[in-house]
Formats: sequence, C-alpha cells, structure tokens
Amino acid sequence: MPERYLGRHLGRFRVDSNVGSGGFAWVYKGYDPELDIPVAIKILKPQYAGEEAFETRFRTEAATAAKLRHPNIIRILAVGREDTAVHFVMDYLPTGLDDRLRIMGTLPEMLLIRMGMDVAAALAFAHREGVIHRDIKTDNILYDDHGNAIVADFGIARALSGYTEQTGTNMVVGTPQYFSPEQARGQTLDGRADIYSLGVTLFKAATGVLPFQGEDWYEIARQHIEEPAPRPRAFNPALSRGMEHVILKCLAKDPAERYPTGDALHTELMQLLGRASSPDGEPTVMMPTPAASREALEITSPKRRRAPLSRTLAMGAGVLILIAGGFGVNAMHQRDVALAAPPHDSTVVAPKSATGIPASAGSAALTVPDSVPADAITSSSARSIARINARKPVPKPSERVLRVIGPADAAINVDGSVVGRGTWHSENITTGVHHVIVSLNAPAACASAQETKDVRVAESGTTTVQLKPRRCGTFSLDAAPSGARYTLSSGGKEIASGAVPLSAPVLVAEGTYALHVTAKYCADYSGSVSISTGSTAHERIRLICQ
Repeated sequence: MPERYLGRHLGRFRVDSNVGSGGFAWVYKGYDPELDIPVAIKILKPQYAGEEAFETRFRTEAATAAKLRHPNIIRILAVGREDTAVHFVMDYLPTGLDDRLRIMGTLPEMLLIRMGMDVAAALAFAHREGVIHRDIKTDNILYDDHGNAIVADFGIARALSGYTEQTGTNMVVGTPQYFSPEQARGQTLDGRADIYSLGVTLFKAATGVLPFQGEDWYEIARQHIEEPAPRPRAFNPALSRGMEHVILKCLAKDPAERYPTGDALHTELMQLLGRASSPDGEPTVMMPTPAASREALEITSPKRRRAPLSRTLAMGAGVLILIAGGFGVNAMHQRDVALAAPPHDSTVVAPKSATGIPASAGSAALTVPDSVPADAITSSSARSIARINARKPVPKPSERVLRVIGPADAAINVDGSVVGRGTWHSENITTGVHHVIVSLNAPAACASAQETKDVRVAESGTTTVQLKPRRCGTFSLDAAPSGARYTLSSGGKEIASGAVPLSAPVLVAEGTYALHVTAKYCADYSGSVSISTGSTAHERIRLICQ
C-alpha cells in the first residue's frame, strides 16, 4: 500500500503525502530540507521494484534523465534505493496541462504555441543527447511558476522499452492515444516519434478532443497507422490555418514528412507566434534599440518561410519580449492543485501481433518609436513601412460571434447540425435565436447528458453560452421496513422518489444528493449519497421503528 512510505525519509527527502498513482509508480509530495523546497517523489510499486531487470533499467534510465539539464525538462534531484523503495526525486510542479484543459477546455492559440515551443525545445535538446521520450502526452507536461511548459517522465517509458527488449517480452510501450504509427507497429523509434506524440498533444490542447479514439488500444493503434488525422479546425474554427498546418505536419504517417527535429518545429512555431500578433498576416517589423545598427531593422514577410540568421535572431528577440510582457505569468497560479508530477502514468504495455500491426480583427498600424534615431532607419526601410501602412485594411464591421462552451468530449449541435466538440465558436452568424444542444455520449435514458438552450445573438459582439451536461450513474437502495419511501433531492428540488424495495437501480445524473427515507411509525433518515458515472451507489438503511 502507498501509505507505507508516509512520514519516512528516503535519503534526505521526507515523504509527506501520497498525491497520485500510475501504472508503475506511486507519486508523493515530499520535502527537501537541504534546498528548503517541496519535491515530488516517485516510488516504484513493489511488483516492479522486485523485478531486478526492470529495477536496474529504471535506475539507469532515471540517472540518464537526471543528466538532461534544460529549462523545459523537469529537474531530477536524486535517484536511488532505500530498503525496498526504488525511487527518484524531482521538482514539485503542482499544475499540469491536464489541469489547464480541465478548466479551460482548450488553450488559447498564443498559449498553445508557447507550450508547443517549450516542449519542442525540450525534445530537441534530449534528442541531441540521444534520449527519446516515447510517451509525450498531456499528463507529462507540467508548468512552472512562470508559466513555462516542463516535460516530465523522461526515462520511464524508455526504461520499460529497454526492459522488454532485454527480456524478450513481446510488448509495445507507450500510451495508445498518443502512439506514433511506428510505435504502434513496434518498430525502432527515433526522435520523430516524439514529434508525432507532441502533434497529438497539440491537437488535444487546441480542440479539447483526441484525433483518434476507440473502444480498445488495437482500434486506436490501427487508426494511427491507417487513417488520416482529422483537421483541428473542424473542432475549433477559431484555430489559425497556420497552427492547423503545424499540427497536421506533426501527425504525418510517414516520419520523413514530419518535422525532422524539435528545432525545426520550434522555429516554425516561433515564426507563427510572430505572425499571430498580426491577425491578417501582415509582416512584422522588428525595430532596433537606439544602440542598434542599421542592419538590425528587419521586415519579415509571412511568405518567407526561411529567414537568414540575423533575421531569425531579431524575430527571436521580439518573441522573447512578447513572452515576457504577456505570457510570463502563470495563469493557473491562483489554483492550488494537490497534484504532483503526472498523477497518472497511463503508459500502456500492450501485445503486438506477429507483424507488429495491431489485430483488430484588422492589423495594427506600424509606427516608429520615438526612441529610434532618424538615422537608424534606411530610406528603403522607410519606404517599406510606408507601403505596409498604406495597405492597412479598412476596419471590419462589427462581427457577430456565437461561442459555445461545453465539456471537452461533448458534441455541439447548433440549429440541427453538429458543428464541433468541446468549445466552438462561429464567425458572422446570423442575428436572432439559435437552438444550441450540448450532449455527451450516454444511454438515452440519461436525460442529464444533454443540455439545450435557445440563445439570442445580438447585432454585434460575442454571445457566449456555457452548457454543462452530465453523465449518469445508478442508485440502489436496500431499506427496511419494506414499503418505506425514499426521496433524492438536490438544492431542494426532488430528483427521484419511490418505495422500497426497488425493482431496479435508478439512473441519476452524477453528483451528490440529499437522501431522505421515511416510513410510518419509524424515525426518518436523512443523509447524502454520491453518484458517479458508470457505477452504482448502493445504500443500505434500517429505520428505527416503534
């Protein structure tokens, strides 16, 4: 049991609380008295710690990961064994990408691009060091206090992969929803497999849904191998075409058609971030500081995909300024999430077949800051700036936007047509009343799984509606005496009622309800019951009667 380690010390580290459990390890929050900081401690579960080959491989790979010192890779502070506790200790980062997506549904494009840049930079560095992650996914992307994305769990999937090779176990290692096609086939991997998995992660963060879904891992793996990825803009029309292009290139079936390195992906995302500040795709002007030379003034066009080094450096400086000014603060800082480094090691070890294939608004005007000396601007640059400003489009009329927010996996139906999932918005929708339905996949009898609202869209501006359908669980009551009556209520509103014994469990929306049971000549019973999706809440009550 994970409680066995609470209060203990592993080396200098104190184990304080259990905050998560995955397939291979328990996760704890601890304390480092030497650095006076909280830490996350992962301890192998006994069945793996007792397997010598796996333990050796685990400790070797954790030690290798500890040598990866990069701003976007989690810092591993120690790797070791204390009695039966095979463990490694790392920085405690309580907020992850999964937490943000649970709250926001999807990431705004600026934050999406920045997250992609951070992870791409981490992968580029690790790949140069000869380390492939093998399990990039939302669970393994955390955030530091400054809002930087940090990649965790370098080494665990690699350790398991090495173990299966060493022991001859016929297994494919990874998380099926994030498999690369070559991973699904059980082929030899290189860094481009991580690029594919990052593409799945970007798709999920951009749309709120995964590109490939199925009932079992075989079906999901088959889709990774055979079916083209859906277009992200079909789920989130607000996503730019440039970002959609990046995601789909990451998700190319053939590794040769993906970005060859994390550096290449990082460069394109950096260029996309530079263009993102100009919604209509106008060129971005990089202005020099007073001490800058004439050559520092650059005009970068979106059509120029490859820029000279000096231009790339100038663009990089502009991006750094933008990040420091607009995105350096962790948007989730106010939320105290009691989670450590990914609580769910949902890495899957799955059998292969013999063949390796599974069986079954307008741009802003460009102006020259007063602080730039006149002689720092060449005549040709001045003419270019004048031409750009002359092309400034006439301001667009006020747009009518309908924005619908629902659970990440919910289908959104507007006026009889399915338009997307999770979060969706229109552009220039007609004025008047629109019929909106947000629904979850659930049994037809679960009425709460669908929520409907008629929404009136004004002549201009954005109209936002948030609907919160809920899946159902079942409620069963064993009460005495026979004939007693029960009532389930929420907020004073009756949800279900009847007499016992029940002929069948009652289908009820997930949530917590007040339970009231009465019978003649008996003392009433009042309590509460929690209903969870896909399970039955069974209550056994014996009233005290005269």
